[in-house]
Amino acid sequence: MLEIDHQHGRFRTTSLEQLRALVAANGVVRFAGQRRDEVYGWMERTLVRHEYAGLPRPDKGVVRLYLTQMTGLSRAQVTRLITGYQQTGRVTAVSYQRIRFPTIYTPRM
Repeated sequence: MLEIDHQHGRFRTTSLEQLRALVAANGVVRFAGQRRDEVYGWMERTLVRHEYAGLPRPDKGVVRLYLTQMTGLSRAQVTRLITGYQQTGRVTAVSYQRIRFPTIYTPRM
């Protein structure tokens, strides 16, 4: 059953069957996160709630498609975030690390 939180205007899915139904609805409902932190936090809670690591492969595909449709992120981005979640247990933004050649100062002649 789909639970609706009337105070905050949110809903919570409680089963994989509901995820399949929402995925079949093809984007009728969408998560409206304002910032990246909100979206990533919601993704992490969803992965924990559905125990993503213990799901069989077809169910993982349903959860992945659900996250893609609800957040509006690309399939590749959702895959990267899920991979990070599986490695660290958190969905976080990876800080950008610029690779630079070392600066070498030579004396003038």
